[in-house]
Amino acid sequence: MADSTSDSGPKVSSPAANALIYVTLIAFLALGIFAGWRSHRNAGLFLKAIKSQSVLSLSLNFLAVNIGSGIFFSLPEVGTIAGVTGVFAYAFASGAPLFLFALVGPLFRKHNSKQWSMTAFVRERYGRPLHKLYGVICTLFVGMYMVSELTTIYGVFQLLTPLHPLAPMIIICVITTIYTAFGGVFASLMTDAIQCVLIFVLIIIAVIAVGVSVRPSKEDIERAGLVKPTKMGGELFVILTLAIAFSDMYHQGFWQRTFASRNDRDLRWATFFGFWLVFAVTALVGMAGPLAAWAGTWSPDSDVPGSSAFFTIIASMPGWVSGLTLILTTSLSCCAIDTCQTAMFASLYDLVEQKVNIWVVRAVVILLNIPVIFLAMRAPDILQVYLLADLLASATILPVLIGLIKKFNFVHWTDALVGCFGGIIAVGAFGQVYIGNRHDGWRLLLLDGGLYVNDERVLGAFCFAPLGSVVFTFFFAGLRMALTRVFGCRQYWYINTIPIADNSEDEEKVDVTKKPLNISSDQAKSGYASDNDMVVAPARASTIAKLYALARRFIATLQPRVGD
Repeated sequence: MADSTSDSGPKVSSPAANALIYVTLIAFLALGIFAGWRSHRNAGLFLKAIKSQSVLSLSLNFLAVNIGSGIFFSLPEVGTIAGVTGVFAYAFASGAPLFLFALVGPLFRKHNSKQWSMTAFVRERYGRPLHKLYGVICTLFVGMYMVSELTTIYGVFQLLTPLHPLAPMIIICVITTIYTAFGGVFASLMTDAIQCVLIFVLIIIAVIAVGVSVRPSKEDIERAGLVKPTKMGGELFVILTLAIAFSDMYHQGFWQRTFASRNDRDLRWATFFGFWLVFAVTALVGMAGPLAAWAGTWSPDSDVPGSSAFFTIIASMPGWVSGLTLILTTSLSCCAIDTCQTAMFASLYDLVEQKVNIWVVRAVVILLNIPVIFLAMRAPDILQVYLLADLLASATILPVLIGLIKKFNFVHWTDALVGCFGGIIAVGAFGQVYIGNRHDGWRLLLLDGGLYVNDERVLGAFCFAPLGSVVFTFFFAGLRMALTRVFGCRQYWYINTIPIADNSEDEEKVDVTKKPLNISSDQAKSGYASDNDMVVAPARASTIAKLYALARRFIATLQPRVGD
């Protein structure tokens, strides 16, 4: 829960707070309904909105999906601990993962031009077992994003208004649910783009107001420190970039925006402009931490936590700045919550393989808002939850992405699953070696020391997690292939036979004429050489094969024959 700075700062009165919050929400509801008018009868735009966004709209959407009202707590806190270096590290890490989507997005389109979500790809490439696991993780990730956002807005309303935060928090969820249920993904994309223009203008106004009113002297800046580069700030460049990049891979909101680009060229430009928008906004907000220390509104010796540094500055400003901040946080929450709701819908709809009526899935999303709101009111340390989620993502996402590379079509879903667990094991093993004892070493998986520690254990954890997952994936794949060869079994090889649209300048047809194995027509249509299991290649007559005849028959009974 966000912490209060004090009760003495200027707050927005109850009538003014109600007016600002609900007028803002009504305006966004009208905007969402208007944006959804085009898509509510178009299933393609409602569910996917593929190739519907221009460079400008997509750039603003990448800003929207990257920020929420939580930036007013987390970014200034980094500034109070790691200084200016930490702020720029966080700003860079928030925007840099967009370039990963510019790299991976075209690979998805080459795999399937009608691709609209990551979970759909996992089902096509690896089959149902890994698809179910990935879908559940995606849903949990988006749920944690919602809990974090609502926890933050709950704290902001407590700090700036005398209102009880529960009512406006529920209204925000209701408003976003209405217009996303009406207009789907397309409505979310359009409202986010317009909201981000407003947010950017409001942030510029707030920055100018703070710059005019808060002018620390050179002596104050030198006394507080925070300007010189720090070791922790340098480590955060690596830790946060890895953590945010891998966790974004589980956020369907990013994938929806990636597939909404009109073509690969637009996607590349949108990620470029989106990076600079994200960097500018997060850096400006993050500098509130050092600025509060320089101006004397916050100090390390006070009872006020660094996460509230931004609001100590607001408390020293005229009342209209508090009102502006209230509008800004309400707008940011609408952006974040509608993105999370459409992302959760996409994850659940893919999880049931699009075999359930969309309104049933919508109803489930609405019901899931109830526990999310409940947890938001009681969330202990949301940063700790985020860190655990980021570490889990770092340990599990690369084995999935390996499936995009044609030369690794031999990787089976069991290899990827072992790789996911291997990434987790690698973190524990690193911790045991680095710390020197087994108990504390494996507790590194919980990151109970938090992000800001005085050694390199967190840095090592986020580096060894993805490295370990890749090593375990290929090690198990090699072991599996060696065993199937020894016992004369046929080798698994994934074949993509999904037709690619001819009218895309950036997409290529998949050549299915050169099949590495003889497969049946039904299997070719599915794009798999087997039904989610290892396929077997003809055994070669040899002395060794005869010696292992019994073992070969036993192994063969465990694997489906081609054409079964």
